[in-house]
Amino acid sequence: MTEYEVPGPGASPDEIERVVVSLRRAAGTDPDRYLPELGHGLLRLGSLIATEPGRLDEAVDVLEEAAAVYRRLPEGHLHLAGLGIALQRKALALGFGFAERYEEARETAREAVEVWRRLVARGVEGSRAELAGALLVLGGRLADTGHHHEALDRITEAVEIRRLLVDRTDGTGRTELASALQELGVKLGEMGRQDEAIVHLRLALAVYRETAGAAGGRTVGDLGEHAMAAFAVGRTLIGLGRTGEARPYFAEAAALHAEIGAREPAAVAFFDHVFARHGYRVTYKGGILAWEKIRSAPETTSSPETATGPDTTGHPDTSARPDPAARPGAPGTPGTVGGASEGPGTPDRDDTADRAASASAARTGPTARTAPAASDEDGPAPTGPTGRAAPGPAGPAAFERIDHLNAHGLALAHSGRPGLAVEPLTEALALARAAAVGSGLAGSLSLARTLHNLGLVQAWSGRRAEALEAVDEAVHLYRRRLGTAPGAVRPLLADSADSLGSRLAGLGRHRDALAPATEAVALFRQLAHADPDAYRGELARVLNNLSIRLCDADRHIEALAATEESLELHRDLHRDDPQAHLPGLAHALTNLALRRARLGRHEAVAAPTAEAVHLLRQPTRSRPGNDVTGLAESLAWLGWYLRRNGHPDAARDAERTARRLRRRAPKPGR
Repeated sequence: MTEYEVPGPGASPDEIERVVVSLRRAAGTDPDRYLPELGHGLLRLGSLIATEPGRLDEAVDVLEEAAAVYRRLPEGHLHLAGLGIALQRKALALGFGFAERYEEARETAREAVEVWRRLVARGVEGSRAELAGALLVLGGRLADTGHHHEALDRITEAVEIRRLLVDRTDGTGRTELASALQELGVKLGEMGRQDEAIVHLRLALAVYRETAGAAGGRTVGDLGEHAMAAFAVGRTLIGLGRTGEARPYFAEAAALHAEIGAREPAAVAFFDHVFARHGYRVTYKGGILAWEKIRSAPETTSSPETATGPDTTGHPDTSARPDPAARPGAPGTPGTVGGASEGPGTPDRDDTADRAASASAARTGPTARTAPAASDEDGPAPTGPTGRAAPGPAGPAAFERIDHLNAHGLALAHSGRPGLAVEPLTEALALARAAAVGSGLAGSLSLARTLHNLGLVQAWSGRRAEALEAVDEAVHLYRRRLGTAPGAVRPLLADSADSLGSRLAGLGRHRDALAPATEAVALFRQLAHADPDAYRGELARVLNNLSIRLCDADRHIEALAATEESLELHRDLHRDDPQAHLPGLAHALTNLALRRARLGRHEAVAAPTAEAVHLLRQPTRSRPGNDVTGLAESLAWLGWYLRRNGHPDAARDAERTARRLRRRAPKPGR
């Protein structure tokens, strides 16, 4: 083998990297001869190091270099295929390890799909299977960025392609179809369509079970696919209230988890991560149990969970999306779905859900010490981690310390360091639990507000299941106190209910998210009726968030009504103070256009889009809010939609405004 020959299968990353270094030098002097081999070497190297812990960022750089090399080469079939694979694997790596680069991952996956479509159109052998894989990757990246409906379209297309590719004689391609069906089931579950989800997930699981006794045995990757399918079926059944049916599926997932651990111990970390993301963990007995049930069990006894399934009295999430980039033993290229006539996905997202989530803490102060205290008992005493009652009551110094830690944590989070904010807020929570004993209303509100803030920064840090638990407890505490001091508690409960809806939606529990989102609107409606100046803006915000929850649940008529009410409030606010409320009005107008587009009201989309563009062109010191990227995405999608439906001038204006906003957007962070 020469120094310019890429080593074959089984070579180490170091061996391949040495050849790549030589090829880079050679391609600099003779690109026609050495660039194709350099692209191949970079693709091999990037794909290998992407599977090694801690090297994901290197893999992304190497795969991007590979794509750049293939772009320089003539568009032959092999070179285009190399580009498609490089883009697809880069999108996988970005989606798995870089939350701040999810949008880049989505666009990279979209480009990969277009490359494979071109190869399919040319009739290149094997390109349809690769297109299906690329479509599934795109579906995952669209879901990561909140484009749920386009994600579903793309995944559905991948399923249909893989269904056509199954060999009816020997069954070749069935496991690939099962993988796509599993993705489709998970996506449907995320969108609250559990009855449909369970059908596809069971079909996928049936295939995995049939291959269990295949000659030659199954790889760790095969076992992982099987485990995730069983877990998804169980969780979906729980979401449908069919707990008894769910238990055998959890037992099946737990047994597969144990088999994976016996064969490749390092691989179980991925599955533990997936379980934890959705509020579950594997117990020492080998069963699967909700986190809150584990924490509530006394330390002196064993967990109540066995391998027969979970204790489902907690708040299980109904989705279990395994990240395709992290499948053990499968660093290749699962696919995504897309239609040639489709444009970018509708960028529905919470306009200001997290931005305003700590608004009540700022309005009323972290502990509301002016409220009634010791004489107003708070029911059963909170318990510490061992189940023993915490000491109390607390004096002013304890509340001041809790205030300080809350303020410090929120300051860290708002400065772009939510990970660092968790520690002071966790300390504040321990103090607040102790202070709540015997401190009446003041202690209860201090504890609830600390839980709310902790949930906020946990969500910003990617700890979604923990965030949900914290906010859910805060909401329950506020509800218990609403009748005691409605004036103090109602705005706090309204904020936390809105946040709870966002937390549930972030975990794919769109049907469950509707109830707290609706509750938040009702509470802020009461507040705005009593004090319009203070609460009209909050009502407008939560109405927009409710419209997103409704849209995610496919209730588009109701979503449009909520958006229209939100827009009217934003118009009133803008008339009173144009400078301060221009961003909110611009967001509301684009949301109205998106809702009308979703309902197919083509001719009614151009007017609100043009009005939003006009507002954003006005000279102003006001920025278009901290969701600049989201607003830019909305306008870019609307530009595509308007061009497709015969409004080229409005489309051009929207696209230009989107580009200008993207230049102004801050570097992606939390």
